[in-house]
Amino acid sequence: MNWSASVLTTVSSDTEPTIIITFDSAKYIFNAGQNTNRAFLQSRRNWRKTRGIFFTQVGVERAGGLAGLLMTFADATIKMLNVVGPPGLTHYLASMRLYTYRDSMRVKPVEASSSTTTASPPRPIYKDENVTVYGLSISSSPDSGVAAVATDGAATSDLSTPDIPSKRKREATPDSPRKRSSNQTLKELMEDPEFLPEDLTNERAHEWREHVIKTMFPDTKINSPKKGGKAKVSKAVQQDNGDGSANVDDSRRPRATPPKGFHMQLPAFSCTSDAQALAYVVIGPRVRGKFDVKKAVELGIPFGPLRAKLTRGESITFKVKRGDEEFERTVKPEECIGPSETPGVIIVLDVPSIHHIPDLVSSFKDSEFYRRFLSKVPGTSDNYAVRNIFHLCGDNVLGDERYKAFMNEFAPDVNHVVASREHCPDPVTFTSAAFNQLRLSELDNTMFPVPKYRLDPEKEFSAIGGLPEKIQIMASNLYMNMRPPAPPIIENLPGDGDRFHPAVKKSSSLDLSPLTSEKFAAARLNVTNAIEKGIDVPKGAGVGVLPLGTGSALPSKYRNVSSTLIQIPGWGNILLDAGEGTWGQLVRYFGTDNTSSPNVWDVLRNLKCIFISHIHADHHLGLSTILTKRRSLNPLPTEPLYLVTIRGVNMYLRELSDILDLGLNDPSGNGVVQIQSEAVHYRRTEYATGGMWQVGGNEPWVDREISGKNSSDMCRALGLESFKTVDVYHKTRCYGCVITHVDGWSIVFSGDTQPTDNLVRAGRGATLLIHEATMADDQEDMAKRKGHSTFGQAITIGKRMKASNILLTHFSARYPKMPPSGLKPRPGGSQEPTIAVAFDHVNLTIGNMWKIGYYLPALQQSFCDTIEEGDEEEAAAIEVVDVDEVDVT
Repeated sequence: MNWSASVLTTVSSDTEPTIIITFDSAKYIFNAGQNTNRAFLQSRRNWRKTRGIFFTQVGVERAGGLAGLLMTFADATIKMLNVVGPPGLTHYLASMRLYTYRDSMRVKPVEASSSTTTASPPRPIYKDENVTVYGLSISSSPDSGVAAVATDGAATSDLSTPDIPSKRKREATPDSPRKRSSNQTLKELMEDPEFLPEDLTNERAHEWREHVIKTMFPDTKINSPKKGGKAKVSKAVQQDNGDGSANVDDSRRPRATPPKGFHMQLPAFSCTSDAQALAYVVIGPRVRGKFDVKKAVELGIPFGPLRAKLTRGESITFKVKRGDEEFERTVKPEECIGPSETPGVIIVLDVPSIHHIPDLVSSFKDSEFYRRFLSKVPGTSDNYAVRNIFHLCGDNVLGDERYKAFMNEFAPDVNHVVASREHCPDPVTFTSAAFNQLRLSELDNTMFPVPKYRLDPEKEFSAIGGLPEKIQIMASNLYMNMRPPAPPIIENLPGDGDRFHPAVKKSSSLDLSPLTSEKFAAARLNVTNAIEKGIDVPKGAGVGVLPLGTGSALPSKYRNVSSTLIQIPGWGNILLDAGEGTWGQLVRYFGTDNTSSPNVWDVLRNLKCIFISHIHADHHLGLSTILTKRRSLNPLPTEPLYLVTIRGVNMYLRELSDILDLGLNDPSGNGVVQIQSEAVHYRRTEYATGGMWQVGGNEPWVDREISGKNSSDMCRALGLESFKTVDVYHKTRCYGCVITHVDGWSIVFSGDTQPTDNLVRAGRGATLLIHEATMADDQEDMAKRKGHSTFGQAITIGKRMKASNILLTHFSARYPKMPPSGLKPRPGGSQEPTIAVAFDHVNLTIGNMWKIGYYLPALQQSFCDTIEEGDEEEAAAIEVVDVDEVDVT
């Protein structure tokens, strides 16, 4: 039974460490930060046969990619998935309920204990025929080695840096008769007409979260279509919106009616510490020794079932004749079977700070069981063979004398693989997109800047004395064979084809084909000629429009999911949607170098508004990462960040704030300030009281007057005349927005929508329309079924609106590089709008996007030159998967 370990991603600007343990029959993934899904596509690794995902922390760094993976795994026909992690895991999973639903898979959450056990051996946290996994709770304890104990049987795991203020917990609701009825079952409590999930505490709160997760992943396959067929349309397709209304959607996956309280806020999750991580000890199978056939013959063991019993480790008794005499003989397995192999062991250690080192060291040394994995304990080499240890190290951990001493406690032949931002370089993860951008920088290095990267670490291992001899940095595609054991190597995967890093290491220019060079030169000449003839300078010409994600539903190698950054010179920044990986896209564009400006920290500090259009995951999964990064700024921002969105997004952020410091309810007033989309509607002056457009709840934080005041403050901070939302026509409650500046320019953002007159009315005369264009014009029927627009429909809306500029974005993965727009440059003096196609990281302004029309032939040719193995297969596979866009609201 051979098995191995490999590194999918390491610490970088856009990824966190993800480790995969692989057997022929199963895979086990350790940590899944943001962009894990996209990294699988880039590396062309296979996620099928995954049985479990194990998290060392609950939060965006280690688990930010979980929601996307869950939906992808379900679509990849994985039937059952174990999700293992520290306390807070079920709360984290349950907070995804409004945007994560799959009826074809069952998810089993397993939470580790928040305290270190003294049992020897401890109980495994997971076990099957391949691996036995033990979880070891590690706390931040500068003064004590005692682990945190949660108030509801679980502990939080956000590892905030020491200079960041601690999270502000949700205020507890007043005691009520329901709260005091601790003897009632959950079913009995749910039958109460006044049942509120947030009143639940302790075991009932945990039970409710598990009940919610079962509702998210019921493994029922309600009306699931047969292969090659269509789902039946029935009353089950009418989705409950949580507000008494229902939407008929004949294309999305149907779901059963959720339980009472499903759309209400989760019970508060709290603990006494913010600094807990989970270490894992993964023990492989003990492979039995070889069967000695010669010895079996000497002992007279007959062929058949008796020999099979011996190989299973069972003693056998059989009759043997010696001459005329017959007697019974008992044979033990060790008499004819060689010694079994010592099981291989992998250890995953997450040490976020130097304050975790004492608890980690004592947890190994003070436990009779965990001491066995240290080489200085006599006789342990026969029990287990520790082969690889993964160290996920926070700042200053690797150089700490206590940690070095701990590393050297293990046998000298152990391979130590270290992920540390201080000691690892920062190569580009998504090399396919970066290589395209590198080529296009030859066309226009201002409009197509090369992504920021670093091939040398900030600190070399050689500067740290006393480290184990077999130590190396963690790198993507690092591969370690566990049986038979072999040293770590960098694996060359078929179709991986990193062409970016070899190209940037060359001192010479890129080797462009003659045709591409010709088209680049012609495009630059056409732009120069257009400038010489005179270009109209629109209002707001200097306003930056940076597409960070231009794909839809699922990421691809070439396009991330939805996000666009608007930069208003002298005022601040607005982010329109924030799909998974948005933070990484920002870092790759602006970089982290404090000596250059603007860097990503400047951009984050000047971010004053985030607008999230709707609850579909590809539009907001990157939001929590951005909010946590904002809380890491030192000093903290001196102005608030306004979040304009719907109740569902606001609610899950409030739930996440129980385990992450997102900056909600900051007493300084400079944290996140929430604004309900419905409160700033372009036409309605009151909340709707029924139908799908009602708010859906009556919590104090959805108050219209409060949102109105916050909106006025936001407009003053950004120099806006107004910020209005527009109800658009999607498969769930979705809003576009109209941003009007006092300088006379305006930007309209469509969100996800079919063509709608609402947008035309609200945005008439816009300077710029940013409109989704998911499908090509020959896919109009599919676009309608999925609640999206075609290229032609988006352009028509812009023309009817009399927009001066139209930027098309949100393209289906069917078009991984160049969407089939058929656009041409606008003739000089034409009254037609400028129409541009968005690409990730293209540096646009309202005043320069006209260039895209002249560049399109050159872009098309460059993309044709860089077709990679599997591009067509990837697009075709995604076309099948993303047909079932799910609305769970």
